[in-house]
Parts: sequence; C-alpha cells; structure tokens
Amino acid sequence: MIYNMKKLFLFAAAIAVVASCTNDTVVSEGYETPVKGELKAITFNSFSAATTRATGATAADMLGDNFVVEGVKSDGTVASQVPVFDHYNVNWSDGSANSTTSNSSGWEYVGQAKHAHASIAAQTIKYWDYAKSQYDFIAFSKGDATAVYDAADYVAGTNVLVSKIDASKIGSTDAAYTIKGQAADLAKVYIADLVTVYRDGTNANDALGDYNKTVRFNFRSLSAKVRIALYETVPGYSVKDVVFYTAEGTKATDGNAHLYTTGTEVFNTEGTYSVYFETTGKTNKDETDYNKAHLRFAAETDGTTTDMDFGALDGTNTYVGEELNEDGDATLNETDKLYIARSSNTATYAGENTTANPHYYTIVIPNETGAVLNLKVDYTLVSTDGNGETIKVTGAKAQVPATYAAWKSGYAYTYIFKISQDTNGLTNPDITGIAGLYPITFDAVVTETEDGVQETITTVASPSITTYSKGVVATENNEYKTNKNIYVMVAGVTNLSDSNAKMYKITPPADGAAQTVNEASVANLLANGTNTGGTWTVTDANGKTMSASVVGLSFPGKIAADDAPDGNEITVNCALFNTTIAGTYAFEYNDGTKKHYKIIKVVN
Repeated sequence: MIYNMKKLFLFAAAIAVVASCTNDTVVSEGYETPVKGELKAITFNSFSAATTRATGATAADMLGDNFVVEGVKSDGTVASQVPVFDHYNVNWSDGSANSTTSNSSGWEYVGQAKHAHASIAAQTIKYWDYAKSQYDFIAFSKGDATAVYDAADYVAGTNVLVSKIDASKIGSTDAAYTIKGQAADLAKVYIADLVTVYRDGTNANDALGDYNKTVRFNFRSLSAKVRIALYETVPGYSVKDVVFYTAEGTKATDGNAHLYTTGTEVFNTEGTYSVYFETTGKTNKDETDYNKAHLRFAAETDGTTTDMDFGALDGTNTYVGEELNEDGDATLNETDKLYIARSSNTATYAGENTTANPHYYTIVIPNETGAVLNLKVDYTLVSTDGNGETIKVTGAKAQVPATYAAWKSGYAYTYIFKISQDTNGLTNPDITGIAGLYPITFDAVVTETEDGVQETITTVASPSITTYSKGVVATENNEYKTNKNIYVMVAGVTNLSDSNAKMYKITPPADGAAQTVNEASVANLLANGTNTGGTWTVTDANGKTMSASVVGLSFPGKIAADDAPDGNEITVNCALFNTTIAGTYAFEYNDGTKKHYKIIKVVN
C-alpha cells in the first residue's frame, strides 16, 4: 500500500508469557492448501508466535469465545479500499470446525449476531476476490472484559469503551481504533497485529499468494506486567528490615515494596489507548515493525499516580533466623525478621505468587515512551559472624533509565535490585554528603520469550550504570553469556568514550583470600595495586592475589537492531563489550573526579 512507511523506533523489554495473562497466546494448526481459480470462502483463526501456546477451546476461552474483525480489500492504496467485513463478530463453537465453508477451525462469522458498530443488515459469507491485489484485516477481542460501544455506557472500573475501527488509518500514526478503561479491565482485552493478505499472481495459473488460506491473527494482551525483587551480596553481612520509599522524601508506611516516578513522569491507571499500525505495505514486509500494532495512551485527569505498590516482600526465598553465616544458614525462627536472598536466581520478590496472580506480577498499563523508575530503600545489615552487630543504611537509591522501562502490551518486566557493599545510602543520616558502604547495584531483568529479551542491571550509584544483553535471563543465569553483545549505559552521560570508560578482566583470588571480587575491591585494586604492563595486581594478607587487565570496549552510539528486543535499532550513548572468555569483568567510568565501577559476570 502507499502508506506512510516511517518506522517506529521503540525500546522495550522482553516478553514473558504466563497462562491467562500477559501475552497469552492463541494459535492454530496449519494453513489450508489453496485451490487456484476456485471461489473460496474467507475463514478465520487466531495465532501468536510466543512461548506459551494454546489451541482450540483453551485459546477461545482466553478471547472470551469472540473477536471482532474489520476487513477491506484494495489494489494497494487507501483510496481504493472496499469494505468487506464491517465489524463482524467471529465466535467460537467447540467441535464446529469444517461444519460450514466459512468455518475451518471452530471460528464462525456467518449468521452471528451483528456488532453494535456494524452498519450492515446481517453477517453473511465472504469470498476471496481475485480482482483485488490485497486484503487488510484488523481485529480485537474484549476477552473477559465487559465492553461497551457508546460513550454514555462507559463506567470506569466496570467496562471498557471500544470505538469503531477505521481501516483507512493503517499505515500512519493515526488511531485505527481506541479502547478506554481502567488498568484491571484493560488487562482483559486482546489486540491483534494487522493481517495483510497479498495476491501474488495475475491469473488463475499463477500463485494466489496467501489468498484462499485461513486468516490468522496474532493477538496479545492489552496489558503489561511488572514485578520487582531484591537480593544482596554484602560480604560478611545479611540484609533485613527493608523499608521502601513512595517518593524522594516519603517512606512507605504499609511495609510494601514501591517504585516511584518524579516530575511529569507517571504510572497510568485509567485512560484511552489509540491502536495504530504505522509500518505497512508490501515494500515493508521485511521490516521487524511490519504490521505491528502499536499503542499510544492518553491518561484521564485522575488516571495517573507517581507511586506503584508491589506488595510486601515474600518470605519464600528468604532466610529466617537470628544469626546467619556466610553460607546463609540460619537458626530458624518464624517470628524473626526476614533476610533477603543472596543471588539473582533466588531473589526475594514482592507480592504474592498465587494462581490468580502467578509469578508475583502486577498488571500495569503499557507506556511505550517509558519513564524513569526510582527505587529508594532503608535496610539493616546484620553481621554473619554471630556477634549480632548491625549497621543501618538509609536512603540507598537507584534509577532504572526510561529506555529500559518502555512498557509494551503483552510484555512482562522483572526489575531485580542487587544490594552490595557499594551502597550510596547513609549509615548516619545526620551526616549529609557521606555515603555509607558504597553504592547499591540494581538488576532489572526481563524473562525470555521468542519476541525479544531485555535484561538490565543498574547500579544504585551516582551515576547509575546499566548493562544490557539480548536473550540472557539473569533470573536463570545470574548474569551474562559469552559471545553476546553486552551494552553499558551511564545515567545522564552523553559523552561515553574510551577517554572516560574502560573494561577490565578480573582474575579473582584463590580460596582463602581476605576479600571477594566486588566493586569496592576492584576500585582498591586499580587504585592501589601494582601496574605491570597493563596488569594491576594486589596481594592480600593471606597471600592471595587478585589482578585486572584491560580488555576491548567499543562505543557504537546505538543498540543494533539485531540486539534490540523488538528488532528496532536504538540510538543511545553506550559502550559495547563482547567476549569469548567466561569470567568476571569490571566496567569503569571516570567522571573526572571519581571512578565508578560495575561488576559483570560472564558465563558459558
């Protein structure tokens, strides 16, 4: 089609699939074999290429046994569009596949009740028209939501309001249709990518392209899901009594985990989605954004908040007891405070892991432009040597860049916050300007699906340092992989280069050393170690040696399309690291006054 072909450059996090929630998937079996020159009824099915697949009645149940189709045929231009399906209801009937020529897989549209937006007299059978070169189909499903189609019937928190579909808007950023509601109701709705079917041949002896085949839609949930978790790696201490903040100077009084935004950046709770299809047309078929449904959101006046509540930290993956040793063993006592976990793959999550709310996720309204996520916490360090010594840390905080918080529909996001000895909290709040142990580091991790992966690890330092590598799941691998591009961003820094950034390969000390490899020990090594030919070495009091040497680092100025979760290149100031050698690495950023470090673990 002669549509606006401008690509939409987005950055999002990867999708995670959970049954009956975000990115629930509806799939069908194979296409029918086309018969050239034969008048063939148009049939429908639903499909999505993600990791969790549902077929038949299970898939239909996710969609509430119904989806709505708007379909046009044309010669490749908007001006030539001819309506074919005017808001047709397509309904599921178990066991009805192939009972009529318009039903190949259990989905029937002929004779079904007319939709409220339809201007037709009745729903009748439709056949492929070989005189036209293409068809375009737009579909949505209300799922389990209650949908209304007149603004006078909309009641916030009770139903969703769906507008008419305008197929003439495809190929632009104008809305093809809109959906209004609150987050919990919008979460029940499914949208589909645009389906365009081309007739490749010009006569009965030529290939008919995808004509005569079942039209299959790629549906995804209209909501996104977010969860947060904590773990710690403080040598000699365990962490308990974590108190979150709901704003920069406000502590949560509910005992729950919170993230907050500042300024004009907000979390949306109610408003209107505009669904649009920007990258369309036959010349764009190879583009990763081709026919993708995108969302633009306009919040209601009172439909925003700057604070998101994720619930209390769950005790499933915590240590409980009065004393803990370095291995995390404890004298169990259920009345004692909970100590958070000690690795990303056993992190302590906020919220509840129930059948109704699996895997601790909180349903959110997507925000494709992103917003900076702020976390601020107080906590108590308890010595693991058994003497009961404690250190109170206040005001430790970090920011997840908006680039890594551009929430998209059907995606699930996990932000894991890592507390290390590198905390920027204060051990004495009465002495301002003196940070305690060192900055905290924060992991922002997204679980893997076929549609793209985002994993970020953000230090709670000033400035925060964020690392990202496509296709790696820290909750499983506890950081990154060899032969993978690892991108590094420094918050607020737009001049990252070889003049202020370096990467080091760290050789850890042998067993029995007086120190472990962490941000503080690496900083000490590079500041006080002996430099011999570009290798820094320090030997501790136990005679154990740790060393560091510079390795290659480049500055591409972008995240390549092949590395971005959604396949769209992202222009961003960053460093790039790739290694074939597993081990521990340290990224260094020099702000001219102080050097800041981020430990990166790479495994095979």
